[in-house]
Amino acid sequence: MPSGPDATTLNRQPRQRRTVYMWLADAPEGRSVKHLLDELDINEVELRETLRKLDAAGLARRVKGTWVAVPLEGADAQVPVGSE
Repeated sequence: MPSGPDATTLNRQPRQRRTVYMWLADAPEGRSVKHLLDELDINEVELRETLRKLDAAGLARRVKGTWVAVPLEGADAQVPVGSE
């Protein structure tokens, strides 16, 4: 069985992707693109591309129109993210 992503996978992502991941991780029920557009200062095209790249990296997935963060392997309550 393949293991899930870890903090190293997240830290290798550009800052914008890490930011979107953290917003998704703060909402276990997930967020729609519409809600993310309201909350983040990213245009729709960039946001959708960011979500696709997070999905390709195994860090996010889409479930019925809602994007959710994939929990990091070995992550405690706080996700360690590289320095900003």
